[in-house]
Amino acid sequence: MKVTIELIDELRSRVNVTYDEAKKTLEKNDGDLIKSIIELEEKKGARTAGTVKTSSKDGFADFVDKVLQLRFGIKNKEGEVLINVPLVLVALTFIMAFWVVIIGLAIAILYSCQIRIYKAKRYANISDIKQNIKQTVNKVKTTTEKIFENDEEVKVTKDDDDSNEITIE
Repeated sequence: MKVTIELIDELRSRVNVTYDEAKKTLEKNDGDLIKSIIELEEKKGARTAGTVKTSSKDGFADFVDKVLQLRFGIKNKEGEVLINVPLVLVALTFIMAFWVVIIGLAIAILYSCQIRIYKAKRYANISDIKQNIKQTVNKVKTTTEKIFENDEEVKVTKDDDDSNEITIE
């Protein structure tokens, strides 16, 4: 059966896919609309179930991960690492303290240090940072709860009721 624009539009209206996906699926199934719908829904179900690799990151998280991959490193003549930080940190320091970065780079050049900007193979991505923040918040929360459990209530007596009075001796 010939694949027509009407068939493609019908498939797209029933299953949220692009024209290209609809056309390829219809051609694969010889223009059978029902088989194409079933195939695309199975693919869609597999994506949501996690069996098909999809890019689940939103645009911002993907951008942050790419920015965190870029590193700024300085090594001395012997090859010892003096500085190895994310490039974004250097950029923020450059914006806030321009002269600090310029003087630091001048000193590194004078001492013949190797300065490089590179893409790290291993880095902390946004999900790792979120997980670390959650763990830290939970630790602070449990520690605070322990402190308040051990804290006794302060009892106010009649003698302590003179809180508005200041005595200087």
